Amino acid sequence: MSESGTKKNSSSEKDVATKPAKKKTFLQFFSREKIPESNPKRSSKDVRDENDDLVTKHLSEESQQSHDLNMQKSNVRNKFLNALTKTGLKINDFFKTEQKIDDQLLEKLEDRLILADVGIETTEEIIKELSDSFKNTKLVDWNTLYKTLQNILMQKLFSAQKDLEIDDKESPFIILVVGVNGVGKTTTIGKIAKYYSQKGKSIMLAAGDTYRAAAVEQLKDWGKVNNIPVVSQGEGSDSASVIFDAIESAKSNNIDILLADTAGRLHTKNYLMEELKKIKRVINKIDHLAPHEVLLVIDAGTGQNAINQMKEFHSSVAVTGLVLTKLDGTAKGGIIFSLIKKFNVPIRFVGLGENLDDLEPFDSELYVQALLDSSSNRNY
Repeated sequence: MSESGTKKNSSSEKDVATKPAKKKTFLQFFSREKIPESNPKRSSKDVRDENDDLVTKHLSEESQQSHDLNMQKSNVRNKFLNALTKTGLKINDFFKTEQKIDDQLLEKLEDRLILADVGIETTEEIIKELSDSFKNTKLVDWNTLYKTLQNILMQKLFSAQKDLEIDDKESPFIILVVGVNGVGKTTTIGKIAKYYSQKGKSIMLAAGDTYRAAAVEQLKDWGKVNNIPVVSQGEGSDSASVIFDAIESAKSNNIDILLADTAGRLHTKNYLMEELKKIKRVINKIDHLAPHEVLLVIDAGTGQNAINQMKEFHSSVAVTGLVLTKLDGTAKGGIIFSLIKKFNVPIRFVGLGENLDDLEPFDSELYVQALLDSSSNRNY
């Protein structure tokens, strides 16, 4: 191609590149350009169908959540019913149809309450309130008696139900666990750890029971089961020192809850109770608000001796919450009424079986329902 041809093409390309934009008219200058729609316009029916689908999906999710919650409540209710098989009052054994609330019926109910270890004083109050409720009534049907008795018993437990609330501002939240030998204290710690782990809390255990040979290993086993760390020292170590180290470790690792085990001790042994006071003082020096909870673990089958245990531990370390274990293995589950009447300290948890998930927050309504359960297959 000739040089002149090349120049002509270059000149032509230059002209295209630098060609000025077409001028707008006066009206075009003020008019908006139409922006092409990315999606074709949907019909109102399509929009309605989409909204209906979203509503249906939301209702389905809510329905599933409601179903799951009801199933969970039903499972817990069954646990209470099964655990209180031996304690249950079974009022239908002596009250089947309409009848008068007379001395004979009240005496039978009184015997059942005493056998359940509700306590003499509390039993007398219940019988009097029930009698006064039907003072001017000739005949009473089963449902009326049941509901009246249920309300009376629940009023007695009004202050018993108060869940243990973990203050997130306190890190770690220190729970000191105390009790006599053989009440299931270390096992209870493992179950409480599982309970709060499932709620998303980070947990650490302190093996403060340095007297019992197998206690440290038992707590380590619970740590493995729950996949949580355990701070321990050798057998015979100073319990306060172990718990001190655990607190420091929990702080440095931003642990939410520290559960501190202590050696089982007879409440009648003064020197052991003094050691418990020392542990509490050591904890208090690190954090003046700690321990944030002092849990006393009591075997529900202990009966009225539980009152003495509570009295001694409460005077030494100011118990703030109770755990009643082994409710499923005793006919004396009514001891809760006496404990609440005398000390007014809430029941945080109850042991309803041997499985890891059988420790439940105390529910006064479910407890009373199970106590009054009238299933014919329940025997003493």
